[in-house]
Amino acid sequence: MENYLTFTVDETTYAINVNSVLEVLNMTKPTAVPCALSYIEGLIYSRGQGITVVNLRRRFELDEHEVDKKTKIIVVEVHTRRLNPDGSEIENIILYGLVADSVQDVIQIYEEERIDDAECSIPKEFISYTLKHDGKPLFILDFKKMFEEHAKLSSSTIQNL
Repeated sequence: MENYLTFTVDETTYAINVNSVLEVLNMTKPTAVPCALSYIEGLIYSRGQGITVVNLRRRFELDEHEVDKKTKIIVVEVHTRRLNPDGSEIENIILYGLVADSVQDVIQIYEEERIDDAECSIPKEFISYTLKHDGKPLFILDFKKMFEEHAKLSSSTIQNL
């Protein structure tokens, strides 16, 4: 059994393991980043740390949605690894702020609730697995795949500094 934070994007419910969640913030306008990937809204700062804000609707190739009082930024920590030229490995920690239409609850999920046949409107590679919760599909996101492109760009930028 594990705990997951549930949230909605375009009326579909998704979940992320609470161990990856640092905080949930009210939506604020991020500072734009020149030449950023299309789904990057920009940067915000919280607790002295820069956070890359990701528009999940753009990342999932869904229609835009007007920001309202329910719109939240879920701050998550994503761990990536890269190799140095000498072959040693370095772990990078990147903070992402995921823009969700709404944040629901923290729920407990049991392994036996997994299902295989649920339809979803986002690319399948972004989903780790699907569960049945309260009679509906619940999609567990795979951050490493969702942000692989951005993490590679971030790592190469850091390497070139």
